[in-house]
Amino acid sequence: MTAASSIVAPYILPSGRLFAASGTRIANHVVFVLFGGGIRNQESVSQQYLANQGLTTEGNIMPNMLEGAMPTSNLVFDPWNPAITTPLSKQGTLFKEVRYVSGPTGHYNGHTVAMTGNYTETGINLVANPEFPTIFEYYRKHSDPAKAAINSWWLSEGLGPYPSLNYSRHPLYGAQYGANYLRPASIIGQSGYEQFGNAESYQPDDVQRILKVKSLLDNNFHKDVSDLPGIQNTPEDRERIKNFLLQELEDAVNGNFDVATPTNTYEGLTGDLLNISSAWHVLREFQPELTVINTVNSDVCHDLFSLSLDFLHRADFGIGWLWNNIQNHPVLANDTIMICMPEHGRNLETNALTDSNGFGAYDHTGTDNARRIFTLVVGPPDKVVQDQSLGNPNIPVAESIDVVPTIAKILGFEDQIPAGMLPGRFLNEAFI
Repeated sequence: MTAASSIVAPYILPSGRLFAASGTRIANHVVFVLFGGGIRNQESVSQQYLANQGLTTEGNIMPNMLEGAMPTSNLVFDPWNPAITTPLSKQGTLFKEVRYVSGPTGHYNGHTVAMTGNYTETGINLVANPEFPTIFEYYRKHSDPAKAAINSWWLSEGLGPYPSLNYSRHPLYGAQYGANYLRPASIIGQSGYEQFGNAESYQPDDVQRILKVKSLLDNNFHKDVSDLPGIQNTPEDRERIKNFLLQELEDAVNGNFDVATPTNTYEGLTGDLLNISSAWHVLREFQPELTVINTVNSDVCHDLFSLSLDFLHRADFGIGWLWNNIQNHPVLANDTIMICMPEHGRNLETNALTDSNGFGAYDHTGTDNARRIFTLVVGPPDKVVQDQSLGNPNIPVAESIDVVPTIAKILGFEDQIPAGMLPGRFLNEAFI
């Protein structure tokens, strides 16, 4: 009776769940690599190379991520030796058949689905933030203790709509829970030199954006910095970020910018590799708990199939280079899980365009093949199941909406997310 009298009603959390999360984490750092541009399973995990272009040549053009020999004949790409000795698929779990189940297979749609964990049933307004919260918002709002913006970063190759993915327009979340955004090529690439260093004339569209920023600043001039709308970094963190960017510029100008190429020089550097290189610099400097990066150069597959293979091969090198650097960092090594996934696939049949080699090109128009993707989960052997391959074309084993709940589980805040927000699942097969 004495024991019974001490029992009180359980506390109901705002999320609707009965008990608070334990906060137990699998790892303290997650890197999510989102392969943009549309990647077919045929040329990636299935290693068919040119077998769908009328040739018998097959082979692995992604030797850093996947196990298998590279093609040795009919080469339409510049082969680079792998940056790592053991393919990443042997350092984790490869979900060979994953499905992008619903909604248009467009680039912004694909990015949005992957980063919000929700399918988008219609075409997305490219100038609006997504409807559903992003992984950054879930992470910053529901982590205990709450995380500062400097702990989460979103780096994209390409501007357009991608900066909008650091936070949503959801009424319960928004900019105050967003991540720091960086498009490296706009700062340290040629366009950055021309605009910041040489005062290049802006185009009319740019002028309108500048006037919009001016209006925002004018309308908020009387406010304290803590009252301004948008993502907030502490004064100390803002100073760290400023000094970091200044050092990035100085290193780039002086040729000391560490890059993901075989020679650590700018030779062969693509926009994707610049983005991956800068992601490493962010990881090295700030050790963020959540980092999302993308690649987009392979989007040339709409008309230049051969070049798209070359871009994919180089992006694969960058991912191996990035993982190798992570494993040699005193904080990140053995405490980082990396997840790699294409935004969507591409059609099975070619369109009417051919490249200089006579190879047909592929679009992504919502076909079944454009919904076939893969997911690779890599991490320490005491956290991630090693050398495991799951799924086949007839048995898909996951969906593109599963990455967000998986990251939430890894970083220990999944139970704090309101019920019904995430329809996907935790990819438990990949973890010890």
